[in-house]
Amino acid sequence: MSAVRVAAVDDAALDWGDPAVGAYARALAALGPDGALENARFDLAALQLRDRALTLVVPQGRQACWLTAPSVTYGQTLREEIDRELKGGEAVAAKAASGLTEGLLRATRADDAVHVNHLLFSTSLHGGWDGAELNEALAALRAAYPDRTIVWRSLNVVDHADLLARMRAAGGRRLLSRLIWRLPDPARQWASRRDVRRDLALTAAGGFTVETDARPTPEEIERLLALYAGVYIAKYSRANPRYTAAALAAAVASGVLRLSLVRAASGEIVAFAADQTCGGELATPMLGHDRTRPEAEGLFRIAMALSVQHAVEQGLAVNGSAGAAAFKRHRGAMPALEHQMVFDDHLPPWRRAGYALLAKALDALTPTLERIAAG
Repeated sequence: MSAVRVAAVDDAALDWGDPAVGAYARALAALGPDGALENARFDLAALQLRDRALTLVVPQGRQACWLTAPSVTYGQTLREEIDRELKGGEAVAAKAASGLTEGLLRATRADDAVHVNHLLFSTSLHGGWDGAELNEALAALRAAYPDRTIVWRSLNVVDHADLLARMRAAGGRRLLSRLIWRLPDPARQWASRRDVRRDLALTAAGGFTVETDARPTPEEIERLLALYAGVYIAKYSRANPRYTAAALAAAVASGVLRLSLVRAASGEIVAFAADQTCGGELATPMLGHDRTRPEAEGLFRIAMALSVQHAVEQGLAVNGSAGAAAFKRHRGAMPALEHQMVFDDHLPPWRRAGYALLAKALDALTPTLERIAAG
C-alpha cells in the first residue's frame, strides 16, 4: 500500500490501479502544457491513494475550455446554451447574469484550481471510490497547491450520494453542474425499447459496417477529430475541448478509450464512438458523425447505440452525460443532477467569494432542474 501523496506522473513508484490510466497520463505529460488541448494549457500531476493514483489537471494561464475553467463553464458555455434554449427578454437577462458571473469568477481567480481525477473528458468516472482517504488527500493537495482551489467533478446525486455527503462533511462546497442521463441496467432499461431496435437496424439499412476496438491510422485520427468537431465544436460550443491528434492517439493507444468506427461502403469513416470504462461504468466522452450526410441515415443514433450495446454485452452501467434529453429519455435513461465539489477553505475570503455566490445562485436553480428531471 502506498501513502497518500502528490507526485509527478512519471514517478516509477506510483500505483495507478489501472495501468491504462498511467500510460495515458504519462503520454499527455510528455506532450507538454499545450500539447493535448488546443484551447487549454495545463500541467499534470498525480495523487496517490492507497489502491490507485488519480490524475491532477492544473490549469496554467487563461483558459478557453469549460473542462478546465469554471469561468468558461458558467460564462461562454452557458451563454451558448442560452442562445439555443431561450428567447427574448428571458435570454437577455440570463446572458447578463452569466456575464456578471464570469467576471466575478475571473476576478476571484476561481480558475486557479487543481482538478482531481480528471482525464480531460466531459465526465470523470470515479470507479467506486468512496472517499475513504479524503481527509488525507485534501491535506496532501493543500500542501502541494496552497494557492489553488481543489475540485472534484462529475459527482451525481444517485451514484455518489455517500461520497457527496462525505465531501460536504469535510468542508466541500457543492456546485450544481448539469442534468445527466443514466442507465444503471441497460440490458433491462434500454435493450427492449422499440426506438432502440430501430436504431440497431440502421447500420444494415444504410449499408454500413462497424469496426470495434479500432486502431486508427494517423489519417483516420484526423478524420475522427473532424467528425467530433463538426458536432461538439460547430454545433454546440466553441468551449468544448479541442483535442489534438496526439492526445486522441494517446487515449486510444493506452486503452483509456475504446473506439468503434462506422464505415460507409467506400471504407470512409462516417461516424464513431469513443468509450471509457471504469469500475463497472461506461461513458462516451467523444462521438462524431458526418453531418453532411442525410439525416435519415441515422448516424448519430448508430453511434450512440454502439456504446450502449457494448455496455449491455459487458454488463456495464452507462453514464450518458448531458444533452439530447428527449432522445435519451425515450431510450430508457433516467436523469440525475450532477455536481462539482469545491474545497477552498484554505484560501483567503476574497478568493472564496466567487464560488460562494455561485453556489447560492445554483442552489436556487436546483428545484427547477429537479422538476425538469421529473419530466
